[in-house]
Amino acid sequence: MAEKQPVEDLLSTVLRAYNLRAGIYEHPSVCGDYQFGTAGDGNAGFHLIGNGSCWVHTREHAPIPLSAGDLVVLPHDAWHVLRPDDRTPDDRGMRQAHDPDAPATSMLCGHFDFDTGRRNPILDALPDIIVIRADDAGDRLRHLSRLMLIEVETHDPGHAPVLDRLADTLFVMVVRHHVFFSGAEQRGLIAALADPRLRRALDAMHQHPGESWTLERLAGEAAMSRSVFAQRFNEVLGTPPIDYLTRWRMVQAERMLRDPRASVAGVMEEVGYQTEAAFRKAFKRVHGYGPGRLRRLFRRGA
Repeated sequence: MAEKQPVEDLLSTVLRAYNLRAGIYEHPSVCGDYQFGTAGDGNAGFHLIGNGSCWVHTREHAPIPLSAGDLVVLPHDAWHVLRPDDRTPDDRGMRQAHDPDAPATSMLCGHFDFDTGRRNPILDALPDIIVIRADDAGDRLRHLSRLMLIEVETHDPGHAPVLDRLADTLFVMVVRHHVFFSGAEQRGLIAALADPRLRRALDAMHQHPGESWTLERLAGEAAMSRSVFAQRFNEVLGTPPIDYLTRWRMVQAERMLRDPRASVAGVMEEVGYQTEAAFRKAFKRVHGYGPGRLRRLFRRGA
């Protein structure tokens, strides 16, 4: 167990920095011949089955049966359709043909998104589809799912913000389940966090982004040679160490610049830049716009 704690700590650091937000689309109860999905909005989506059963169809996988308490998460907004059976979806789009004699299926459908959009190392490390069976979820995730279903079914005052906050927690627990209990092959940041040497370098970057990091210093944190560290880092995370560091610095900078009390010069120094020109260039390369535009947007929204 001692080896797992640093992984969770780094996951917490990354999730806080990217500012997870979650929300609920709808709580449908369907019966008869139906098909629907929530793909196309650019966000990670999820469907939690309340009562009944259904099948989820995607383009890359055979139809997957879902039963009460099962959860399906689509981290990359993959095309999908939910149907009452495993028959191939037709091209008539979303629909429901109501049949009062057919058994009803209820579900809770929602989404996860981040301030920085779909591109972040947590989502990049997750597969196209994650299915967590009720029997495999563990007590905490199972209780959380049940609490969400109770909230939406009772519809008590204030249920909407409660559901949004519970959905935030749901995402974190899904990532935790995928890391520790799924048995799936890991990739990207999650795989790197499972490598003790890479994890030490990542922890150093995450905790101290303003340090004057060089490839040699990061390799030293990992207790590896410069060339072996660079190759291993790139293989696992798909990007060179210094590029990863730059992106992490700019994520931190974007988060700090949302505070109207923060100055561009102060943030620039906090994330390890000596000149404003270099900082602005890096910020624009990562985010697609300069820090000045971000400040203006927040001033107008204040």
